[in-house]
Amino acid sequence: MGAPFWVLWDHAYVWGLLACRGLLALGAPFRVVSGAAVAAGALARQPPAALIVPGGFARRRFAALGAAGAAAIRDYVAAGGTYFGVCGGAGLALSRSGGLDLCPWVRRTFTDRLDHLVSGHVRLLADTASPLFPPELPGELAAPVWWPSGFVPPDGAAADDGVAILATYAGAAADLLLADIPLGAMSEAALAACRQRFGLRLAPAFLDGGACLIGGRFGRGRYVLSHAHLETPDSPAANIWLAHLLGVFAGGEVFGRVIPAWRPEREPACWEDAHLAAARRDMAALLAAGFAQHLLFRRTDWLLGWRPGLPGFPLSSLAVLLAGVTAWPRTPVGDAYWRQAGPVFAAQFADFARRVEAFFPAKRLAITRSLVAGPDDGIGALAAEQTALFGDGPAGGGVCGELIRLLDGLLVRLLPNAWPAPASSGRG
Repeated sequence: MGAPFWVLWDHAYVWGLLACRGLLALGAPFRVVSGAAVAAGALARQPPAALIVPGGFARRRFAALGAAGAAAIRDYVAAGGTYFGVCGGAGLALSRSGGLDLCPWVRRTFTDRLDHLVSGHVRLLADTASPLFPPELPGELAAPVWWPSGFVPPDGAAADDGVAILATYAGAAADLLLADIPLGAMSEAALAACRQRFGLRLAPAFLDGGACLIGGRFGRGRYVLSHAHLETPDSPAANIWLAHLLGVFAGGEVFGRVIPAWRPEREPACWEDAHLAAARRDMAALLAAGFAQHLLFRRTDWLLGWRPGLPGFPLSSLAVLLAGVTAWPRTPVGDAYWRQAGPVFAAQFADFARRVEAFFPAKRLAITRSLVAGPDDGIGALAAEQTALFGDGPAGGGVCGELIRLLDGLLVRLLPNAWPAPASSGRG
């Protein structure tokens, strides 16, 4: 196996940046690779120690791989490779339509979509006997999840399907939110009172014993799938577990144990650009407007929180990519791309910021109107503007999605050892 870890980049965005930053902090050599490169045979020509697939949206990534890319990953693992998938990257490996079928288990379905709106740290119970678990950690630990699910065997699955549960959910940790409700800060007595008096179960059912990390074999290779984001900055137990896994994947190499706190807006810039500087000023004004309307809040130093009903995730992704892109040194291929894409990005961003600043107070009023009887004048126009700005689903789209795509095209040309080097087209 080759020494570097490979990070499958397509549609990773903030989660890909988080993964690359974590690998860099731990001293783990890596390069990013596209689904197109995988489909063209990159894994067969130079197999990595492990293919790391960050969070994101599995269906988009599966589409980017295409049939040839999906087959190439299966062949790589079957021949002895390692697949490490996190959250959406874990979902990509499962047995399902739009999945790689490396693992026979499936994604847990939700009877209540509210259960999916969980973010922050959870308590986990780990299998301490597994060689994939670091011996220095206790069996109960806190690890971060960002809108996770769980893993379950399909109906009628055989008991000897070879899937090992490496960790199960064991409840909320102190900073866990359910949407914008501070679930982890609530006492057991308060949670019980909600159930008894109102029939409301605030804690999602999967937090009580559902599978969070699993592993197994596929051919001569293996997969490790995690809904916990072990690469989350400043999460000590999670970071130690990630470092241990990387060491196992690399045949006993020893890596660092700490991924420091991440404050993208405070990181020193390796280079300056007028288009990005203008967009950062617009973003600062836009976020200030969102905070003032109580639609946005700081979830972490690198992640926004938002009021339910607001398309907060794509906006948060845009803010993080914009703040973090100049932390990576310039490259000739990045310069060539940005000469074409930069002016387009700056013009689109200025218009986007102006429209969003008008959208925020209208959205706040619409949320208020939904709670009281009143006229619905303008609500149809507001919904249309939201779709135009942010798209229809949680994955994002619209103008925001296009801005993210343009920034992502720059970022992937700046990351270490991007392979093969992307073309310099301004269309990303």
